[in-house]
Amino acid sequence: MIRSALVLAGLVVAVTGSSLLAQGGTRAVPREFDHVRTLGRALAEYNDQRIQVAAAYYYSQSNHEFPWLLIELGALGRLPTTIERDRIELVTPSGRVVRLASQARWARDTTRNTLLVQRAAPLRHPVASYFKAVNGQTSLRFFTHPPNPGTVQQEIRLMPDELALGDLLFESPTRLWDEGTYALVVRYDGAEALLPIELQ
Repeated sequence: MIRSALVLAGLVVAVTGSSLLAQGGTRAVPREFDHVRTLGRALAEYNDQRIQVAAAYYYSQSNHEFPWLLIELGALGRLPTTIERDRIELVTPSGRVVRLASQARWARDTTRNTLLVQRAAPLRHPVASYFKAVNGQTSLRFFTHPPNPGTVQQEIRLMPDELALGDLLFESPTRLWDEGTYALVVRYDGAEALLPIELQ
C-alpha cells in the first residue's frame, strides 16, 4: 500500500514537472542587456558582431490588455545562421517563460487577431532600415496573416548577411500582459540574443 502510494506520488511529480516544462519554466530578466542599444521608444537592437537582431513593438508597448503581443523582428547573421521557432521565448517580469505561440493557437482566435493586425498596421516600424543586408531579404514566416491554418516555417536558415523579417506573436497565459521589462530570447546555433521589451 505504501509502495503504491509512493509510486503514485512519483508519477504526479513527474507529470507536474512535465507540465511546467511544457509551459517554459522560469528565468530571471537581466538587469542589464549586453550588446543592446535602444533605437527608439519601442525598438531595441542586439548586435554582438555575430548576429544582429532588431525588435520593434510600438503597438504592443501600450496595447497589451488582451492575450496577444506583437513584436516585429529583423535578424541578420554574419555567418550561416539557423533560427528555430520553438527556441524563441519571452520572459515576463515575474520570470515566467512564454514560448512563441503556435500557428494553431494564433489561427484559432481569428476575430481578435484580425483586429490586432489591423490596429497595429499604422504603428508598424521599418525594421529593415537598421540593417545592411548584402545577400538579400527573406520572410520570417512563423505565422500567417490574416490568421488562418496556412503553412508556416518551423525554422529559417539564413545565408551570411541575409536579412530575415517577420512577426513574432506571444499569447499570455494570464490573458493580458503586465507592465514592466520583459526579455525577448532569440536562440540561434548554440547562442542567444536577449533584447528588452518595455511595456507601459
